[in-house]
Order: sequence, then C-alpha cells, then structure tokens
Amino acid sequence: MMSFILFVIAMYWLPTLIAIVRQAPSALGVAVLNFFLGWLVKVALFVPAILTLGLLFLIFPFLVNTVMLWLTDKLLRGFEIEGLGTLLLSAAIITLVTSAFHIAVHPYVYRPFMQPGPPRWI
Repeated sequence: MMSFILFVIAMYWLPTLIAIVRQAPSALGVAVLNFFLGWLVKVALFVPAILTLGLLFLIFPFLVNTVMLWLTDKLLRGFEIEGLGTLLLSAAIITLVTSAFHIAVHPYVYRPFMQPGPPRWI
C-alpha cells in the first residue's frame, strides 16, 4: 500500500512520467506487482548480493523498485515511463521515501545508531 501512495506522489512530481489514464490504476498496478512479484526479484538478487559480500544489500531496495516500475511499464497500457533517467529517478524517490517512512515507523531498530548508551566493559 505504501508503494501506491509513494507512486502517486512521484507521478505528480516528475513531469516526464506520463500516465494515459488517471494515476490511481497505475499506482495500484505497481503495488500489486510489488506485492506478488517483489519477493521473486528479491530472491533472484539474493545470490549476487552474497557474492558481492553484502555490498549489493545497500542498493537492494533501489534495484527492486526499478525492476517493479519497469515491469509495470511493460505490463500496463495506461502507464508509460519515457526513458531510463525517469525510471531511475522514480525508483530513487520511492526508495528514499520508503526508507524515511521505515525509519520513522521503526525508530527502535535504528536507536543503537542514534543514541549510544554507556560503554560496556564486558
């Protein structure tokens, strides 16, 4: 559902991202594809991530969002991305906003990095 909201926002901000019909069906298409096929892309990219000693995990969400947007472009008639630059910019915006929401919703996960506690001597 977050993909739906983020994609609607991205469609208003990027002038080269054209939707022939309204933005909601296209955004819903991205959300449905991400829900059903996102795990498949994550599984396919897991082995290369391990082979790069985990460095690929830093850009893993960006790659998944890029593939999902590209698949939506190819599968939906009412959704068109004009070029590679627009595709990468849209995926970057969605990835950054999703990461910000994740940090805001789950602050306890990132607390050790934000507020260090007393030194431990054991």
